[in-house]
Amino acid sequence: MKRIPAKDLQTNVDAVLDSAQSDRVVISRRGKPCAVLVGIEDYDAEDLRLASSNEFWSMVRQRRTSGRSVPLEEVEARLEKRGAGRAKKQSEAKKR
Repeated sequence: MKRIPAKDLQTNVDAVLDSAQSDRVVISRRGKPCAVLVGIEDYDAEDLRLASSNEFWSMVRQRRTSGRSVPLEEVEARLEKRGAGRAKKQSEAKKR
């Protein structure tokens, strides 16, 4: 996480905005953190809506504490397996 004083922000706006696209930037005033700048160039409308949705994050917290969550590694393995299965079916369909 990059840190920058508020007074430097005014003189380096473009550089700070560029930096915020790859890492969060903590802006400080009189040596104390006062804001975090997060770049959103790669977000789509749904990402932006969900990122700021209290209802969505409440649901995420509830799922995480309910014990019904699935580890990321398992989700990735399932998606990879599903993708391989679809590719095989498409290949077989083309042969016909």
